[in-house]
Amino acid sequence: MFFIGLYALALNSYIEVVWETAVRNYRIEQLQEQIDLALDNWDAAAFYQYSVELAELKVVQAHGQITYKR
Repeated sequence: MFFIGLYALALNSYIEVVWETAVRNYRIEQLQEQIDLALDNWDAAAFYQYSVELAELKVVQAHGQITYKR
């Protein structure tokens, strides 16, 4: 019985990681499209806003979640 609970916990963790990765990848695709649109429209403010968010997501994608102490 213990092993079934342990297996369910591991499976839940795996599903959570897969879901978070899928959501992050979808957001990256959205941001890349928004950056392209901002460039097409010569919208510097939108370009910088989306670029910063994209850079942060790329860091998380490469190194995992980073928390900042303030």
